[in-house]
Amino acid sequence: MEIHETELINGLRNGESKAYRTLFDNYYHLLFRIACQYVRDDTIADTIVGDVLSHIWETRESFHITSSLQAYLICCIRNYALNYQKKIFIEREISIDDYGEYPEAILQGLFLSDEYPLGHLLEKELNEQILREIDKLPRETRQVFIFSRFEELAYDEIAEKVGISVNTVKYHIKQALTTLRKRMKGYLYSLLF
Repeated sequence: MEIHETELINGLRNGESKAYRTLFDNYYHLLFRIACQYVRDDTIADTIVGDVLSHIWETRESFHITSSLQAYLICCIRNYALNYQKKIFIEREISIDDYGEYPEAILQGLFLSDEYPLGHLLEKELNEQILREIDKLPRETRQVFIFSRFEELAYDEIAEKVGISVNTVKYHIKQALTTLRKRMKGYLYSLLF
């Protein structure tokens, strides 16, 4: 195996298309399965593997491996997959009101399925953190927010119940969402990455 890898790496460095074909045939399926474990999407996993193999071909002249070829390829797949996830996460700009009315809706948007090993634990932790952040809101803002988001009261009902104007109710809800969005963005990023 060691000689085979050395020959394959030398073939790649020399620009031999046969070496690239061997690389693809011997490692594609393994790399695809690994990429799928990270991104949970066949099309994206296929793209990641293609990008890694293309990058190796494009940079073949400066190709330098200190471990086994397989270990190197797996490390590349992992890095590409993690960079993809990070890029998607940042592009989505997670905010609480983007996911509907309740914390549960946020959780469903973030955790794609129960297949994730720590899914339930992360959901519970995230839900608890949201409730902790709500508890930190100023008293009247917290009260208005809870009436709106958890008891589903209309703005005029909240205004009557709390003894404030409808515009003040809107102000408190906007303040609550802005504050929670800022606080939770940092928390969600650290939780996921």
